[in-house]
Amino acid sequence: MRSGRLRIRELKSPEEFAEASQAAKAAWGFPDLMVPPPPDMITATHSGGMTAGAFEGERLLGFVHAVPRTNLGQPAIHSHLLAVRPDAQRRGLSVLLKLFQRDWCLARGIGLVTWTYDPFMLRNARLNLVRLAAVVPVFLPNFYGKVGGIYGELPSDRFEAHWRLNSPPVERAARGETAAETKGTAATKNGTDPESESAPGKEAELPVVRSGRFPASDRVLLPFPAGFPEVFRGDLAEGVAARRRFGRLATVLFARGYEAVSVVMTAAGPAYVLERRRA
Repeated sequence: MRSGRLRIRELKSPEEFAEASQAAKAAWGFPDLMVPPPPDMITATHSGGMTAGAFEGERLLGFVHAVPRTNLGQPAIHSHLLAVRPDAQRRGLSVLLKLFQRDWCLARGIGLVTWTYDPFMLRNARLNLVRLAAVVPVFLPNFYGKVGGIYGELPSDRFEAHWRLNSPPVERAARGETAAETKGTAATKNGTDPESESAPGKEAELPVVRSGRFPASDRVLLPFPAGFPEVFRGDLAEGVAARRRFGRLATVLFARGYEAVSVVMTAAGPAYVLERRRA
């Protein structure tokens, strides 16, 4: 895949895998222990996974790494890591890497990609649910344990995104046709990052789920804090409490058959749009 001087392709040499590991450390601020070492990525790729990088000339700007997944009853991969160097961010590379991953999967008869992300990270939520049209049916509390880096001492709670590659929303998103009126935020085109926000629409007026109150509606809003993780840097106890409150509500909603399908901005801050899954 090419876009101007940018080229996206699978990694080939041990040196490229080593460069990817360094890019992950730079992007996430993780210690060595939390970044897959090059031999592990090489082995996973050799065993049926995929690792692709975005190159400008000979320099690797970012990469996506996935491993085979066998416990969902259908051909799938789990996208374990996506990282873009800090000086190359906000150029749409995350989208381009994911679209390359989609093409790679479809060429091999794989129709589902899963990955985890921090549900409080608004930029990632927009990328995953708005631009890529993934959905979230699973909450994983403190999934990795203590990870450090930008998370400090906070628990590593995660949403598990499911990217159903042949679904009509994903097919439209792959063509750059994500619609603001159907997703509740600004449309994005041709690999741009979903950074801009539209004015709150009808989705921002949905019933809000709060502690102890679950509206009887097939579509609801689940708020989460803006400004994560910086907002909790000076108050670890409140950060942990916020994680627990959110996790309890998400767990109940997913158990009741909802999945997160979008994210919107309301007058009170960001919120997930959850929709009851159809039978």
